[in-house]
Amino acid sequence: MKPILTARVCRTNAEQFPDILTMYVPPPAKVLDMTYGNGVFWKEVKGAYKVTKNDLDPDRGTTHEDLTHLPASWGKRFDCVVLDPPYLLLGGIKTLKDSIDRGYKNKSRAGAEGEKSSYIGVVERLYASGIIEAHRVLKRSGIIIVKCMDQVYSGQQQWLSQKICDLLSILGFRVEDMFVYVSANTPTMRHEYQKHARRNHSYWIVARRRP
Repeated sequence: MKPILTARVCRTNAEQFPDILTMYVPPPAKVLDMTYGNGVFWKEVKGAYKVTKNDLDPDRGTTHEDLTHLPASWGKRFDCVVLDPPYLLLGGIKTLKDSIDRGYKNKSRAGAEGEKSSYIGVVERLYASGIIEAHRVLKRSGIIIVKCMDQVYSGQQQWLSQKICDLLSILGFRVEDMFVYVSANTPTMRHEYQKHARRNHSYWIVARRRP
C-alpha cells in the first residue's frame, strides 16, 4: 500500500487534493466547495462525490452564494466543505486589491461599507466568516478543508495557518490534520534583497465539526 504523506511536491493543487479526500471524505459524500473557481481541485478526483460548485463569480460554478451568508436551507446538508478564498499577499497591494474587487475579498463582505481596514484584516475576517458558515451547513462530525498560506507582508511574517487553526478550535472544530503543498516551481523574486526565506509551500488544514 502506498502511504499518503503529509507533504508532496506538486505542480498543481489537483495532484494533492485527492489524497485528502481519500483520507477523510469517502464517496459518495455531499461536498460544498464554497470557492469553486475553475474547479482545479477536482480535476483528478475519482469517485462519486455530490459536489455543490459555489462561486460568487456568475461565470464560475453552478451556484453563486456569498460564503459569508449561505442560504438557510443549506443547514446541516453537507458531509464536507472546502474553503479556499483568494488570499495571496505576495503580489503586493495591487494584486490583492484586484482579487478583492473581483470576488470574495470585497470589503463590503468582510465588514461595513467604507470601513478602513488592512487587507490582512479582510482576509482573516473572510476566513472566520467562512468557517462559521461551514459549521452551520455541515452535518455532525462533518469535515472542513481549508487552503491557506503563511506569508510576508510589509516585511513582517503573517502566520495565517496558525490563526486559522485557532479560529477552527474556537468556532467548533477539532483540527485533524495538515497537508503541505510544496510547489515544484521556484518562486520569483521581486527585489534584489531578501529579508525572509521565500515561501514555496502552502497548507491544507483538515478539521472535523464537533458534535
